[in-house]
Amino acid sequence: MRFLLGVLVGYTLRGKQKLLIRFLVTLVLVVYVVLPAIALFGLRLDVQRERRSRPTQTKVPALKGLTYEAAEKKLHAANLNIRLLATRYDPTVQPGLIIDQTLAPGEEVVVGYSVGVTLNKKDFVGPGP
Repeated sequence: MRFLLGVLVGYTLRGKQKLLIRFLVTLVLVVYVVLPAIALFGLRLDVQRERRSRPTQTKVPALKGLTYEAAEKKLHAANLNIRLLATRYDPTVQPGLIIDQTLAPGEEVVVGYSVGVTLNKKDFVGPGP
């Protein structure tokens, strides 16, 4: 670039070789303006195409403390599925409510993903006598 600009400035100061000056100005514009603009436009198109090819994502809602049916409705509203992973007894939580979920609330996942839940048992079945 320095060489082209040096030659261009030198010929311009002398006022000679007007055809060469026009050629050098055109060359500088093509090399440093037009070609980078074309490359950036191509890069923009590639980025847009890549973004469109990504699957749509959604955020996981908070499910703890909800009934299975309420959690199912909430997940379907967020375009997600529900999956019962386990049931366990927790005396501090009302029976029939969700006590745990596999994906944290607010986590972004692909639409249609299944969120696993753990449901509180209605009664405790302990070891026999």
